[in-house]
Amino acid sequence: MLALVAVDGPATPYAIRTVFLDSPSPQWSGSAGTIYPLIERLSRRRLIRAKVCLTGKRRGHQISLTAAGSQALRRWLALPIPEWVAGVPPDPLRTRVRFLSAISANRRKAFLQNAHHRTQAHLRAVEADCERKRAKDEFQYLMARGALLSMQSRCAFLQEVAQALGVRLKALKLARDKPTPTKKTRPRVAQ
Repeated sequence: MLALVAVDGPATPYAIRTVFLDSPSPQWSGSAGTIYPLIERLSRRRLIRAKVCLTGKRRGHQISLTAAGSQALRRWLALPIPEWVAGVPPDPLRTRVRFLSAISANRRKAFLQNAHHRTQAHLRAVEADCERKRAKDEFQYLMARGALLSMQSRCAFLQEVAQALGVRLKALKLARDKPTPTKKTRPRVAQ
């Protein structure tokens, strides 16, 4: 949150919450019960300050970093990357694949179909997020691009697992997957 306020400038608690709510990452919580207590804790620690402002007809608060908050952010960013961050990340999907031999072939197929469907849906959400961030900010885009590459890798992994087990995965049907007409079949529009 300190980094969001530092990079995006003073923001209302609602604007900060919206960043978390709009994230395609299911690990982030944008719930009011998470964000507002965090803002309160950071304020008590004097890492942020809230200034009363008008947002439309309502009073609101603009949150900005204090000098201590800026220093805490710089310290966090300067820390060397620990092994648990640089190494292979924990992956419950990969862990489950390790133990697929414990279930029947039909259940393995159902598991793979479900995992494929869900990862494809997340891939689409991350693709859309990546496109939204492309024009906004180079670093937001690079973060989104990292998420996109990670999701593409997970999908490729599931394809390999399915192929190794002789399971055919069904494509996720979305409106944007419909074939577009070619020039030959495209209807002519009167001008």
